[in-house]
Amino acid sequence: MTTKEAIISILEENKGLYISGEDIGKNLNISRSAVSKVIKDLKENGYLIESINKKGHCIPCKSNTISKIEIKKNLINNHEIIIKDSVKSTNLEAKSHLLDECKHGSIIIANEQTNGRGRKGRVFYSPKDTGIYMSLILKPDLLLIHNPLKLTIATAVAVCNSIDTLCDVDTKIKWVNDIFLNNKKICGILTEANTDFETGSIEDIIIGIGLNFNTLNFPEDFSDIAGSIFSEKTTPINRNQLIAEIINNIMKLLKDLENPNILKFYKEKSFLLGKNISFYEKDKKIECTVLDINSEGNLVIKTKNGLKKILHSGEVNFNW
Repeated sequence: MTTKEAIISILEENKGLYISGEDIGKNLNISRSAVSKVIKDLKENGYLIESINKKGHCIPCKSNTISKIEIKKNLINNHEIIIKDSVKSTNLEAKSHLLDECKHGSIIIANEQTNGRGRKGRVFYSPKDTGIYMSLILKPDLLLIHNPLKLTIATAVAVCNSIDTLCDVDTKIKWVNDIFLNNKKICGILTEANTDFETGSIEDIIIGIGLNFNTLNFPEDFSDIAGSIFSEKTTPINRNQLIAEIINNIMKLLKDLENPNILKFYKEKSFLLGKNISFYEKDKKIECTVLDINSEGNLVIKTKNGLKKILHSGEVNFNW
């Protein structure tokens, strides 16, 4: 553990309390001035630390700064965690880290994405300090994957369950990978595979999650469709707690992707069942009604002319 991480650890463990620079220095066998230098550097890099002369330093209980130490203390498994202040997208960052042979379950987390992406290259607005933007790296040989779609479904279930449990809300799922709260999208999930061109085998899988935690202001283009879990700056839980809960739930579900309870929960959370929707097939708009979500996670629909079809993937549109 570096000196910086050790100081963060001391302040995190005593969150809400002031610890003098002298006491921190004695604990780590470094000078008080060295402590002050690290504290200054942490503040300049966005860490919320309050300092009062003759009283010491304190991370306030309301702190929402992303912290590897605070995330790890709530994790069931020992994950490799890489935290970045700003990236183009965590999925792109994850792909670059694959060159360094990241382990199964490694996680890239960013405080901001400057080019957050959704399906079909759509933009996911990802401002500083208010969202959870992370990518989970998986090794297929350590998973029993018969249907990749079930990865996305299990992730959506894990995210919904985590949000509902910790934030006391009732989220809903739009097939396949969007999570809604109060009729607005708060989370998108983007699953991508890295394949071997010669063999066609899947080498790695990256699950990207973009979640609006307490995003208060959206650009005009997003204001009517995008929402956030919390609508105030001060929140009852912080991002670290929710990140750890999501990771724990995902890893738990990945151990048994064929568990029928996953699909059962997913269907209970879906707001498309019985609804009229539309989608495009070869540039032709098809209007239909959603009948069911089958055991493989595909959408079962009935067109206006009575034709029953199975949608394996794609974008669907709906009206509330």
